[in-house]
Amino acid sequence: MISALDRRQFLRGAALAGGGAALSAWLPAWAQTISPGMRPTLPTVSGEDITLTIARQSMSIDGRQFRAIGLNGTVPAPLIRLREGQRVRLNVVNQLEEDSSIHWHGLILPANMDGVPGVSFPGIKPGSNYLYQFPVVQSGTYWYHSHSGLQEQEGHYGPIIIDPAGADPVAYDREHVIVLADHSALSPQAIFRRLKVNPGHFNFQRQTLAGLLSGKDQPLKDRLDWGQMRMDPADISDVTGSTYTYLVNGHGPMDNWTALFTPGERVRLRVINASAMTTFNVRVPGLPLSIVQADGQNVVPVTVDEFQIGVAETYDVVVSPGEDKAYTLVGEAIDRSGMARATLAPRAGMAGEVPPLRKRPLADMKDMGMDMSSMPGMEGMDMSGGAMRGVDPTA
Repeated sequence: MISALDRRQFLRGAALAGGGAALSAWLPAWAQTISPGMRPTLPTVSGEDITLTIARQSMSIDGRQFRAIGLNGTVPAPLIRLREGQRVRLNVVNQLEEDSSIHWHGLILPANMDGVPGVSFPGIKPGSNYLYQFPVVQSGTYWYHSHSGLQEQEGHYGPIIIDPAGADPVAYDREHVIVLADHSALSPQAIFRRLKVNPGHFNFQRQTLAGLLSGKDQPLKDRLDWGQMRMDPADISDVTGSTYTYLVNGHGPMDNWTALFTPGERVRLRVINASAMTTFNVRVPGLPLSIVQADGQNVVPVTVDEFQIGVAETYDVVVSPGEDKAYTLVGEAIDRSGMARATLAPRAGMAGEVPPLRKRPLADMKDMGMDMSSMPGMEGMDMSGGAMRGVDPTA
């Protein structure tokens, strides 16, 4: 696993592990290396009146300093914990030198409280504030983030947990919030400029001649067909682990963010994908995952070995670790260019085995929406660039 990530980065992170206490100053209580459990002590982000201040700051990931935008001095932003049926007033102060906003993702609220500049309100000017106020009419796991410029990519996001007014239909003994994200030393603007010049700029997993000769990549005919279409089957993600570090609650994979449990407990993991570009495949090797909620909505429990979570989605899962040992939570980027990693453990200081990155996938015609097998009479149609070049799209 060390070689699959970055051996030098791993060693550098290990050497700086002793600075973990200083790291906690940048993180809210729920996101610090040891989560206190089912009802952690949080910053002042609950009740009817909440103040959130948006400002630029730095953050430490795997021992390196990164530029960021935080709220109340933290990245991710503080967890907002509400209760179904209450009213809430959120005074948002913008200390940036640019307009900002907060969108309450998935919440049912009045249109002018939705937080989308140019659609539901003008935005929050530098040095000013905006008062969001609305009734809380639902429960579940949600999140909030900027809808201004590219601020979300710089850390302007945080979790929302709304407890139900009555009994929770999900039985659990302890919970942990898991905010998955991606962060780069490059500014979002620099990433965007590079993608405009070359859409494959961050794809370091392209097919090679060696892969062709060894049979690990596509056969020659398939490669020629994809080349004629000017498409790359290895282009699974626009921005990859070549520039991103994948995070759990603001921590890189070397930081080993740890959530505690007591063997035999039912542990609820509230997983939020707050990334800018990354789809994750989430699993805990050795533990089945019971999915009990999707995007804040309770569902009939489904047991899986892993699940895929797209950008902005949330899933609540329950695990029951029965052994007195550490388990690794893996959030593998869909293109296999890196992973977010955390540990579930009965005690602090433990680490489970970290699985290696799996083989990177290659897209096929079905993935690209060009599979003709389900259309009568189209099964054998040649979809290569040469064959399609003469097709009249107006016929």
